[in-house]
Amino acid sequence: MTQSPEPVELRPGLLVVPVQRQVLDDVVPAAAEHCVLVNVGRPYRLLETLDSRQQATTGLPGDVAVVPAGAEFAVRTRDGAPQDVSTLVVAVAPQLLDEALSAAGSHRTAGPAPVVGARSPAVATLARLLEAGLDDTSGLGRLMLESTGLALVAALARDHTTARTPTTAAPAGLSRGQLERVLRRVEDDLAGPLSVGELAALAAVSEFHFSRQFRLATGASPHQYVLSRRLARARQLLTATDLPIAVVAARCGFADQSHLTRHVRRALGTTPAALRAAGRGA
Repeated sequence: MTQSPEPVELRPGLLVVPVQRQVLDDVVPAAAEHCVLVNVGRPYRLLETLDSRQQATTGLPGDVAVVPAGAEFAVRTRDGAPQDVSTLVVAVAPQLLDEALSAAGSHRTAGPAPVVGARSPAVATLARLLEAGLDDTSGLGRLMLESTGLALVAALARDHTTARTPTTAAPAGLSRGQLERVLRRVEDDLAGPLSVGELAALAAVSEFHFSRQFRLATGASPHQYVLSRRLARARQLLTATDLPIAVVAARCGFADQSHLTRHVRRALGTTPAALRAAGRGA
């Protein structure tokens, strides 16, 4: 039986879908996007055909296939019996891959190389993080997914394309005006989702340029910075107001009280209630 969950759009041009299915003899039609497939289940034994080349694969957990846009991908079992396969599929628009290379100061000379049954540690690790975070629908959860997805695209560009580096230097950090616009939006909308795409649009740069330049300007990734500001606002509200902890969580962009508690404990080694009591000298 095949399970076909709805794709999760991390941002335009970047989709993730977990697929659990029985494979016998399947053809995956050519797509307009580059597709990265990562085995997140048990080992399998398949014959995989990509770019007119057939390869017998023993799919270990974490094995990666990269199917370039426009390529047809076919799989069939070696023994003729159906096999259960669990795969995380990440669809990447070619333009997004080009943006990643451009942000790094490189130019693509070819699309991603077609590959099946490969060990690609960075891609596999990031795919696992995506899979683990798909159920977190909070604003911070979505921001983490988007950042992880963009990191996977960067790993795809680095490890699975041939690129050349121009003589011109990569862009420096954000200008003072760009940074002020972004930081002001963060402070004004801590309860909102604050996606990387939205913040990059404020700075008028691509997501890849933005993440790199923001780290140069602040020393933190967009996700790390937003989380730190949300925790600072929560601490202020806990110690200076009598708002219920659940309300504080909502006003600071956390999904609920337990979500706030988890991040406070991780960052500060305490709980919101204990933080409130300590702030009042209790």
